[in-house]
Amino acid sequence: MEKIFTPKQLANRWGCSTRTVRAVVLSGSLPHFRVGRLMRIPEEAVQTFEKRF
Repeated sequence: MEKIFTPKQLANRWGCSTRTVRAVVLSGSLPHFRVGRLMRIPEEAVQTFEKRF
């Protein structure tokens, strides 16, 4: 089963703020999905994004 990240988990992983993670997601650079109002990011999308940097 694939791991799913919250913006807070990614902020801790990347050493930035949740606002920065949300900005990256909303810019379209990092695919996500919503569960109600909650933003979730699949691990595969995170790995693909991290490979670019």
